[in-house]
Amino acid sequence: MLATGALARAPAGNTNNTETVTDPARIAGLLQASVFPPLLVNVVLPGVRASYTSALLKVDSCSGRILLDALSPEEGHARVEPGTLLHVHGKLRGVQLDFATRVLRIEGETRLPAYLARMPRVLRYHQRRRHFRLSGSQVRHDSVIELGSAQGGLQGQLLDLSAGGLKAVFPRDPGLYRGYLMTGCRFFLSGEKHIDCHLECVRLRSNPRTGQLEASTRFVFEDPRDRHRLERGLQSLQRRQLRGQLPG
Repeated sequence: MLATGALARAPAGNTNNTETVTDPARIAGLLQASVFPPLLVNVVLPGVRASYTSALLKVDSCSGRILLDALSPEEGHARVEPGTLLHVHGKLRGVQLDFATRVLRIEGETRLPAYLARMPRVLRYHQRRRHFRLSGSQVRHDSVIELGSAQGGLQGQLLDLSAGGLKAVFPRDPGLYRGYLMTGCRFFLSGEKHIDCHLECVRLRSNPRTGQLEASTRFVFEDPRDRHRLERGLQSLQRRQLRGQLPG
């Protein structure tokens, strides 16, 4: 018998960007974002070759329960009873997510039946990017990047940020080129002290009309504590976004 938190095999495809989510608050946030409108899902039962259709109707993070619509067609619903393991696959804003849950009880058996089930302990989230990414509007006041002295200490406006790198626009081109390593850079993130890093230029785009330069860069850290500060800050901001405290 499989444990409640076990996952069915994920649908075929590129899994390089798949994240295994175990944080209960983040799992609840992702599922909560799937309720309005209800997320249509495919459900697979152990030992059954067919898949069935359902919908995620409710997420109760306080009780650790979710409510799923009865399986369709009726043949699937007839196979479900308390204790049945459901392997659930759906798409949240076009991004695949997968989890397993066990049915606790069947509600409304005579009319519009639904399954009260456990909140999953593990969720697979197939992000479109390798790293969760925040835009400058989401990091708001913490959106300034300071280049090192070799680039004249130039300040730019942060456009977006992830654990892998950042994109920023600068009022002028400080002589950058693809592959150039900008040393001694610094930026700020909510709840964390300043983060020091080097930035490797990946893509550059200049605006001939304004003279501004847009630079996409990759992080290079000398001190692992700076990477840890970045990851903590991004995790905090991501949880705020999932709870609706930041724009999506």
